Amino acid sequence: MHLLAASKLVRLYLTTSFRYLRYEALLPRLEFTVKYNQNISAALLAIGASAILSFIDNFVGEISEEAGLWQFQITRTLMALPLLYLGVRVFKAKILPSNIKLLVVRSVIVSAGLLMYFATLGFLPVTQAAAGLFSAPIWVLIFSATLFSQRLGVLQILATLGGFAGVLILLKIDPRSITLLTSLPLIAGAFYGLGMMVTRHWCASENLASLAFGIFITMGIFSILPLTYFTIWPSNSEVSLFIMRGYQPVSATFYWLTLLQAVGAVIAVSLISQAYRIGDPTYVAVFEYSFLIFAAIWTFLLWNKGIGIDAVFGIALIIVCGSIIAIIGGKRKA
Repeated sequence: MHLLAASKLVRLYLTTSFRYLRYEALLPRLEFTVKYNQNISAALLAIGASAILSFIDNFVGEISEEAGLWQFQITRTLMALPLLYLGVRVFKAKILPSNIKLLVVRSVIVSAGLLMYFATLGFLPVTQAAAGLFSAPIWVLIFSATLFSQRLGVLQILATLGGFAGVLILLKIDPRSITLLTSLPLIAGAFYGLGMMVTRHWCASENLASLAFGIFITMGIFSILPLTYFTIWPSNSEVSLFIMRGYQPVSATFYWLTLLQAVGAVIAVSLISQAYRIGDPTYVAVFEYSFLIFAAIWTFLLWNKGIGIDAVFGIALIIVCGSIIAIIGGKRKA
């Protein structure tokens, strides 16, 4: 009896050990599969967010025919905040910020860049305006080298120069005749890039809901003063009328298009936030550049406006060089 019990124990031990060893051997493969599936899901989320944002931004030009930038932003904020709050309640997300001062700094910088981007949509196609905003990774490298003394590799320097060349080609900027208006998309990219650095270094532990609320609230607050100013003292200038317009009566079309903007922005922000949460940030950042491709597609489908060979070359340069910068940055973090 003792021998029989002992043999059973030995057999059980060997069987269990074999299973445990087999599980240990499979564990790296299982982890790779899970990570691969998460990156695929994150890529699809990033592409979906880019498709939505590029679609709704195509209608800012239509909105600019009825109202100014500041009236549009205040209305958009008032529509977006209840939607964000509803999402927080449904998903039981944390809303209170960890550090209100740093959140305010981050919100001010990013909102300034986004307001400049929206201002350019009043006189530029989405593809061209977005080219300036997507120069942000290039500005991150420049700020890292100049402000934080980070050493850049040869490939990073070449990618930065190539990315800038792509932006200049797409914006059709002549370096010899640069004005504040023509350089506004690049300034927007610089502020957005600085906001990315602030997010990474100061607000990395901040919850996503407070980051989103901070941006929408700040853009709304920023818009109150210029809306009041241009309402009391209207501008007679025909230049940049979108950013020099006070309050004025609007049609139902304005409210429907602004609601589309608010809903689309909230959905897109949720998608891209989830993408960065489950996927490798370096991997996700590359797929965000699909915005430029979608912007060109939507512009053609909605307004029957195509882009030239030079614009295609500029988009390709921005995507390739931006991807190189993102991948190298990801490897350095790893």
